[in-house]
Amino acid sequence: MKSNLNIIWKKGDDAMPEHAKHVVEAAQNELLLKTLQIPSEIADLLRYYADKNAQTVNDYISAILVEHMTTV
Repeated sequence: MKSNLNIIWKKGDDAMPEHAKHVVEAAQNELLLKTLQIPSEIADLLRYYADKNAQTVNDYISAILVEHMTTV
């Protein structure tokens, strides 16, 4: 079976192209939300506020956790 794949970036190459980085970050965000097993309404809110703050979901959740942990 022959596969015709266009490899746009490999680990170890120079900086990841912006369009590839966008896809990777989106996949990481969705994986994090699935792993947390939170209700879809909460996941939607996290996506919305992360986008509103020009952050990834991962960065947004990290900021919330850091803020919470520093106040404890």
